[in-house]
Amino acid sequence: MALNGIDVASYQTGMNVGTVAGDFVIVKATGGTGYVNPSCNTHVEQTLKADKKLGLYHFAHESGCQGTAEQEAQFFINSIKNYIGKAMLILDFESDNQTDTAWAKRWLDYVYAKTGIRPVLYISLSNENNANWSNLANDNYGLWIAQYNNYNIVNGFKPRDLYGNLKHFKSMAMFQYTSTGRLDGWGGNLDFDVFYGDKATWDKYATSTGTPKPQPKPTPAPKPSASKTWVDALGVKWTKEDGTFTPKGAVNLRWGTSTSSSVITTLQPGNTVKYDAKCVSGGYIWVRQPRSNGYGYCAVGKADSAGRNVDPYGTFK
Repeated sequence: MALNGIDVASYQTGMNVGTVAGDFVIVKATGGTGYVNPSCNTHVEQTLKADKKLGLYHFAHESGCQGTAEQEAQFFINSIKNYIGKAMLILDFESDNQTDTAWAKRWLDYVYAKTGIRPVLYISLSNENNANWSNLANDNYGLWIAQYNNYNIVNGFKPRDLYGNLKHFKSMAMFQYTSTGRLDGWGGNLDFDVFYGDKATWDKYATSTGTPKPQPKPTPAPKPSASKTWVDALGVKWTKEDGTFTPKGAVNLRWGTSTSSSVITTLQPGNTVKYDAKCVSGGYIWVRQPRSNGYGYCAVGKADSAGRNVDPYGTFK
């Protein structure tokens, strides 16, 4: 059982979060020691009125009003005290102190001591892998991981598996898998999230009546099939292949398998791209480059109707 939902901040001012699709809404409440989201109460009331599950998060070290872990935790508690017991409480840890794991632990411990509710930690997969989270991994705090494969629009909830592995935590409670989701009722981008549990499990995270156990959702990437091929959420068929591409002219490394996708960088002759998969999309052969924050994609030649590279843009090893 899993729940689908969104997380919102002041960027979604004017949106009625109670009328769009989804099982839950996570609302930014505060940041640092002085920022309060002006849309927080409106979005909270819309969520509760729609009988959706509610989450509230604090953005650590909000620019211009950074404080100690205890100061920021108390500011958060003061701001959301009317909703304690009704919402999952979350620390959004992605600012200038995002590798200070001791700070994060002090914030989580403080909120837990004051409310009786174990907060959830939100971090990127690269942060979970690169910082030393051993001080938190065994403390039974829930984990919410963010990882985007690309920035292509995702229409409607389409949860996917994590690309990669957790290094310090055994499992994650929730996964934010895109920042460019779209739902009827709102014309802009939305963060899409999947919670690995049912409504009763969510309630355990939101109250002090029980200690939630990490859900058994496996986080490693799925093993490839015997044919080593798969189809992604956009319908593109991929083939597993490890290699190195060296361009003979300038080519763009992009966030998606489309010539309209945003450019990460322009590769010059002599540069190399180590890739782990290839596909055919839009008349081009593409390779996939693993990156710390997802994947980069590079068109390495033109494809004919049979999917063969008839105009290679470089050499391969």
